[in-house]
Amino acid sequence: MDRVAAFGIGSTNFRAAVATADGTLLTDPVVEPTRPRELADQLAAAVGDLRRSTDRPFDAVAVSTAGLVDDAGGAIREFDTPDGETVDRIAVASAVDRAHGLPVTLVNDCNAAALGEWHYGAREDENCLAHVTFGTGIGGGVVADGRLLRGEDGQAGEFGLLPVAPHDYESTGVTGAWEAVCSGRGIPALAARHIEANAGPADAERVDTDALTAEDVFVAADGDERWAVECLDAVARYNAAGVAAVCNAVNPGVVTLGGGVALHNPDRIVSGIEEHLDRFLFVDRPTIRLTPLGDDIGLYGALAAVGAEQT
Repeated sequence: MDRVAAFGIGSTNFRAAVATADGTLLTDPVVEPTRPRELADQLAAAVGDLRRSTDRPFDAVAVSTAGLVDDAGGAIREFDTPDGETVDRIAVASAVDRAHGLPVTLVNDCNAAALGEWHYGAREDENCLAHVTFGTGIGGGVVADGRLLRGEDGQAGEFGLLPVAPHDYESTGVTGAWEAVCSGRGIPALAARHIEANAGPADAERVDTDALTAEDVFVAADGDERWAVECLDAVARYNAAGVAAVCNAVNPGVVTLGGGVALHNPDRIVSGIEEHLDRFLFVDRPTIRLTPLGDDIGLYGALAAVGAEQT
């Protein structure tokens, strides 16, 4: 397989590029907002745009996407929107086939990211790698000896639904879920609850908790605002517990971290995990590395998934 149209689709951003199977991006990545309720049409149109952007045809389409994936059926079973709603059954492969007659490889974005790390990213000589994505939610994947752990129904790697504490906050119906307190959605929710329960009247009046974002919390912590520092201290402990739970289950030699929350706040996220990890860890401590693939990790993951299908 010579050339591939690669896509990294998240809840918020839709990224596309033409690449070779060895991981070389032949075009600069194009980024646009994800349109969850028009996603099949958006993908088919983007394939057409990529075809017009290069002087040679490509052989296949590779898609890493947020949500639960039916790879055999070429569909996204459930796609989470940034506002927490779910779009069911998006038939992306059939839309691309109708428009362009090209085969589609479809894989969950966090699973794909683990494959991307294994083939193109932070792995050195480790035999087992775990990747954790901190984005709108939290997800990940495990690759051992070059093989992705998929699970019975292809749902392995839903790390964000690991219960990390006996709190009452839910994600996708799971009480105590890691992503309910440490994801792009979870951090502002945790901060808002902290302000309402612990902050003084001045903070409660000054901070608009209804409009609070994860970025706001990190900026406030950098400014030494007490409520934000205390919130992120709690996030650090939850993150360490979550990473340790993954490690205790699969014993990786390296854990790589990605997603917007980690990539935009690397010092706080990585140092927080490093500080508290040993409290929760049973297996030998792995190396913790930020992904070198940055925001393009979804594209590399999609390419790695195509390569895995060929072997």
